[in-house]
Amino acid sequence: MARFLRDVPVPFTRVLSLWVGYRLRRDPRRPDAPHDLTPRQAHLLGLPPGTRVTRREGYLVPNLGDSAPRLAAITALVHQRALDLDDPRREELARGYTPLGVLLTEARRATHYATTTRAPGDPDLDDPLPDLPEDVPALWCQATLLSAGRPVALVRETVYLAAFTGRRPPDLSPHLTPVPPRLVS
Repeated sequence: MARFLRDVPVPFTRVLSLWVGYRLRRDPRRPDAPHDLTPRQAHLLGLPPGTRVTRREGYLVPNLGDSAPRLAAITALVHQRALDLDDPRREELARGYTPLGVLLTEARRATHYATTTRAPGDPDLDDPLPDLPEDVPALWCQATLLSAGRPVALVRETVYLAAFTGRRPPDLSPHLTPVPPRLVS
């Protein structure tokens, strides 16, 4: 999955949905809140430090019922003024249950990292998750979402072990860039 996230510029929600084989929904961890960008966050989003954005914290769960396991946690810093959303999608964003990757269908993902070890002391997005003992982190990712070439969100995703143990993933290799052949002498 880490290679897929690094190689394919589509939103995380779509990647995780392909991986597990079903649609996902967002469960908010807490209500969306205003957030003032730190200098580093502002640099990554191409905005002045202190710019006010929206902080969204939530979980991605299967869209199959109420007792579904958490597959991932996402913290996103969203510059809403830069989003090109029509009124129905703005209302969906405000309700909080639709993942950002579903609302931003045209967005491209620029992955900063996707790793099986936690980045030590990442100052951009504190990771207070997980909340439950069964939320066992297995993969950490950070990316910038781009809309029409402009950064619109800085996201941190934590994929839980449940996303890897729930079912065998489909063969996603046709979506990946082929590895160049090795020359052996």
